[in-house]
Amino acid sequence: MILHKGERVFWGTPEIIYLEGTIVALEEQQQSVVIHIERATEYSAHLIGTDVTFAANGVKPLVGESPPGTTSVRATERKTPRQMSDVEKINSAAAAAVHQQYGYTLPQEQEQTLIKQVASALNQDPALRQQIINSMDEILRREL
Repeated sequence: MILHKGERVFWGTPEIIYLEGTIVALEEQQQSVVIHIERATEYSAHLIGTDVTFAANGVKPLVGESPPGTTSVRATERKTPRQMSDVEKINSAAAAAVHQQYGYTLPQEQEQTLIKQVASALNQDPALRQQIINSMDEILRREL
């Protein structure tokens, strides 16, 4: 994927942590991009208006509108990372997977059915379930 200065990109998923903004610098040697953050999830809203460096392969071009659950209003204080139960972590991962595949345009009932199906599949694989929980714990601990 080739990224360009001025391109709108995002990192993450609104179900967990999400940052969106415009590329202000490309650093080819480090394979990184500097993003001016313009939208974020509630727990990362303190970063709005700042420039954050990301691995170039970790961001994706924004297609269409910003997802629901994000804000463009900068928080004046950093919030403590949210606490999530293991069930919430699995449900968030399932929602993220459904939204990555289908976006945010499905009818509510169909979206919820798919999220439940994905969560059920994740819960049936104990190793995968634990890997997701561990990954979510790491993300929440290191939340920007």
